Amino acid sequence: MSTLIDELIHYYFIHPSYEIESVPFGLTNLTKIVKINDRKYVVRIYDRYTKNVQSMEMESKITSFLSGSNLTFQVPVFLRALNGDEYIQLADGTLGAVVSFIEGRVPEIVETQQALKFGHVVGEISSTLSEYETDLLDHHGKAFSDLYDLHPLAHRNDITSFIENPPFYISESHLNFYKDTILSVEMSIHQLKSLPRQLVHHDLLIFNLLSHNNNICGVLDFDFTSIDASFMEFVISLNHILQMSDGSLEMTEAYIKGYAVYRKATIQEINHLQLMTQIYHIAVLYIYIGQHYSGKPIEANFNYILNQFQTRNNWLNEHREALQALLELYLV
Repeated sequence: MSTLIDELIHYYFIHPSYEIESVPFGLTNLTKIVKINDRKYVVRIYDRYTKNVQSMEMESKITSFLSGSNLTFQVPVFLRALNGDEYIQLADGTLGAVVSFIEGRVPEIVETQQALKFGHVVGEISSTLSEYETDLLDHHGKAFSDLYDLHPLAHRNDITSFIENPPFYISESHLNFYKDTILSVEMSIHQLKSLPRQLVHHDLLIFNLLSHNNNICGVLDFDFTSIDASFMEFVISLNHILQMSDGSLEMTEAYIKGYAVYRKATIQEINHLQLMTQIYHIAVLYIYIGQHYSGKPIEANFNYILNQFQTRNNWLNEHREALQALLELYLV
């Protein structure tokens, strides 16, 4: 991979002398920080199975739009190579790009004020993305509800084969939970077609955020951005708050209050929250299955998400009334 990084850097800089730093993220793509002439940049070599020319162009347009939208945080933007292009196809066929570097560190979300600020960011980016004229896009990405089209190596037959003969240990209780839930989801997933749709980031987790002086200053990684149910953004990040806070209703309320500063929701959207939560977890599992077939080790991540899936589903069942009351209080 160091050869690919060197090849990519030479498309952007003439006779560069550079230093490479690792980053604490980048599971799907190879991501590194490079320092050239005392200035930092982010270098990315993209997964050949999940990134193509159409999705690169889509990401470039969206981040360019966001960077000019007077947000309270920054987003990375694509630099132009020496030939004027915003991304490069390397000798082995993979795609790569250099994007702007944003100074900061991964934020903490352990207090209600931090959950409130997280909600602000989720609401702000969702509100801003809703203003993007999607008719201008030639490519719309993959909605998470398109479960069997999220990864080119994870179509229905591939997933069935994986679940029937897991390549590593998965507990029987988790497998049974998955099988029962996917049947229910497949019977209900068509209901999302009636909900408002827009561009959704799909991955607003703390690992894709940067903070400075206890304020979130950067939003990263638009790889999974696509047109999807608008409320999916709220749902995915709500799951993250619940995961980070061990199901705290106090933290949940703070997150919802923060989000409500920028966005509201309909009763119909709120009533589909649990279905969207299920779809989100299944989508992540299917992306991991595709990564498995591409040769990547996924055992720890797959079992982590599957356990989170069951835990979250149980939590939503147990706290249905309390959560519904909070959602209707702040979002309707």
